[in-house]
Formats: sequence, C-alpha cells, structure tokens
Amino acid sequence: MGARLRVFLTPEQDQTLLNLRKQDVPQKVKDRAEIIRLNAHGWYVEKIADHFDCHKKTVTKVLHQWQKLGTEGLWESPGRGGKPKWLEDDMIFLEECLRNEPRTYNSSQLALKLKTERNVEMSADRLRRVLKKGVDWKRTRKSHKGKQDPVARANKQADLDMLELAAATGEIDLKYLDESGFCMWSEPSYTYYFRGEQKRLEQTKRRGRRLSIIGLLQPLISFVYGLVIGGVDRKSYIEMMEKEAKQAQETGRISVIVQDNGPIHRCQEVQQLWKKWESQGLYIFFLPKYCSEMNPIELEWQHLKKDELSGQAFDDELDLAYAVINGVQARGKKNNHNTHRVKFSSRLST
Repeated sequence: MGARLRVFLTPEQDQTLLNLRKQDVPQKVKDRAEIIRLNAHGWYVEKIADHFDCHKKTVTKVLHQWQKLGTEGLWESPGRGGKPKWLEDDMIFLEECLRNEPRTYNSSQLALKLKTERNVEMSADRLRRVLKKGVDWKRTRKSHKGKQDPVARANKQADLDMLELAAATGEIDLKYLDESGFCMWSEPSYTYYFRGEQKRLEQTKRRGRRLSIIGLLQPLISFVYGLVIGGVDRKSYIEMMEKEAKQAQETGRISVIVQDNGPIHRCQEVQQLWKKWESQGLYIFFLPKYCSEMNPIELEWQHLKKDELSGQAFDDELDLAYAVINGVQARGKKNNHNTHRVKFSSRLST
C-alpha cells in the first residue's frame, strides 16, 4: 500500500485558507480550502470524502492542485465556452436604474434599455438568469415619502415615541385608527400551479359594492373594528369615537388615538366634539401628512389583504364581510390580541 497523501501548511498558509471562510468567494473555493486544512491537520482522504459527501478522487485532485499551484489551484480554470458579452458595470447600471428611476421594469424592458444605452445584446431570458443573483421579481407598492416634511415628521415621531413609552409603562392607552376597503373582485396574484398551465380566477357577474372597515388597534391587547357598505363616513367615525370616549370615562384611563388627517377626522362636526372627548379622557394625536408608515394599523390592512383574502373571489358582499371577519380573527390569533366588532346604528353597516 502506498503512502497516504498528505499536505503540510505553514501557519501563514493555514490562516489564509481559514480567512477564505469569511470572504466573498465561491462556495467551492471555501470547500477546497477546508479540504486542504483538514488534510494538513491529519484527516485521511477517505474521511474528508465522507465529510463532504464526495468521491475520494475529488479530494485527491484538490490536494494535488494545491501541491502544484498553491492558492491559485483553489479556483476554477478558465472555461473554453463563449465569453459573456456583458460586464459587471452593465449589471450595476441596471441595478441603479431599478433603484433610482421612478418606474417599473420587466426583463424585456431592461434588455432593451441595455441595448439602447449600453449597446449590449442580451435576451430577456438570459438577463433574468443573470439578475437572479441580486434581484427578485416582486410586487411594487405606492409611496408618498417624497411629499413628506422631514422636520414635521421628526418632531411628530419624537412625540409619538414618548406616547409609546407612556403606553408601555401603563400610564395611558395608545390606539391607532385608520380605514380601509375591500371589494368582491380580488386582484390577480402569484400562486403555485402546474408547469405549462395558468391558474384562472373566475370573477363574479357583478363587481358589487365596496366594503369598508374602520379599526382601532391597541397592539398586543385589542383590535376593535366596524364594517360598512360603501365608504366610512363621519357618522360611523363619530360613533366609533364616542364609544371610545365613553370607555375612557368609565375606566378613568387616558386614551390617545393616533390617526391621519383624513377629511372625516377633521370635519367641522368632529372638531366640535374634541373638547367633549378630552373632558372624558380621549385625546387625538394627528400624524404628519403623507406619513402612513408611522401608523402600525396600516400593516394590519396589508397583511389582511395579502395573507387572509388574497386570491379569492366572493359571490356577494355578505361572503366578503364574513371573509374579512374571519381574517381579522385569524390576525388576532397570530398577533395575540382580542378582536371585537362594533355594529353601527346605520342601516348600511354589517
């Protein structure tokens, strides 16, 4: 039996190979460096092959390459195929377009942009495979951050932080209010389906009326909401706030409602009730304009639509209402808060 294959490393070489673990290099390079280190530390070829779940010849080849070429032998030899027609700068250019330009792009549009502005020919399919290493195909979201007043936002955020601290210590009840809406027709979304086939959602004969929701979120404690057919008007809003003011008066605890500057929140009829509500222990904290991300209830609407109702079509408004109610209850279980539905006096409430 011949002598076992064994490499020997200086302390500097061993440290160089060890440092490759943390560097941005291909995984195969890291594996080869580890094979060499293990062998230098006394592991036999058979044991290393079992450890990496590979053939003994693979380990032997790595060790011979190290003996012959040193660190250079860790990398793949240049291939004999066709060289890519694009450079790394071309991909950086596309990534900057995706990040900075106020529009969306698909792979065909990016391929055209690469051809017209960089004179680089790439098919949309090839471009998708290259971009896959750094970007994903995903939905976009609307944003109003460009319209925000940074000074007003910073000041309001500081005030809100103090309110959240007071709520965390039990001094006040801090709740977040907002409205949203649903319709019977669900927007098409991504889904798993069989290769070569396309899933189709049959829409109902009529689009139906909009179902609106107004909610009050007290994180980790409660979610109080009401449903109405059509839009939430000032009467429904006032009725919800009157219930909260009465509760604050009965419990003797100060309650602060965080909300945006929607028209029904600031109409004249509502403003006339502010002093009354404050005397009962209910105060309103208005967020700055175009700062919806400061209101955590916005995430509840997003998850309710994306996780609980997405990809469904409903026969009528009642089916939709039941789905929303079930979705709110499911969200309550996930987030560990109680849910309570308010029934408005209006005949259009559900």
